[in-house]
Amino acid sequence: MKHALVAGGTGMLSEVCTWLVNLNYHVSVIGRNPEKMNHLVEKTDKSKITSLLVDYKKVDQLDMLLKQTIIENGSLSLVVAWVHTGGEQGLERIIETVSQTSGTWELYHVLGSRAKLGEVKSDLHIPTNCSYHQVQLGFKLEEDRGRWLKNHEIAEGVMEAIQRKAPATLVGVLEPAEMRP
Repeated sequence: MKHALVAGGTGMLSEVCTWLVNLNYHVSVIGRNPEKMNHLVEKTDKSKITSLLVDYKKVDQLDMLLKQTIIENGSLSLVVAWVHTGGEQGLERIIETVSQTSGTWELYHVLGSRAKLGEVKSDLHIPTNCSYHQVQLGFKLEEDRGRWLKNHEIAEGVMEAIQRKAPATLVGVLEPAEMRP
């Protein structure tokens, strides 16, 4: 069975977790909120999901849990990471640990609408065994205004990005800037 890791998988990426389970992945999910984690686990096959309750800013604890889930569920072939500003060290630790314990793997880095994709990528050390992809979240235009993407729209965009394997995917739009919510 393939093994995937989803960082931030209890919120807007929860549908991605259940989709991966349905594709016969074992999914390890990083999340901080026990209630949200329990809700996610309850709505899927419990034997195919591993809860990693940790704040990814606590890199030593994160590293321990990553290594443990890799030992228990096998090396990772796919990582989907939604990491907020300030959590960059957690993402770096994920990349380092997965690269050291896995063969070829894919990273789908989910980024906000203000992210400068080139700068983000150049700030990361991407090992040769990692295929790096960026998924940028924009907004939707409705009539005469813009609105932020809903969780379902975000999940659909991430799932499409994984299926397409494109280097960069935009979910929604970034322009016109004055319509940004």
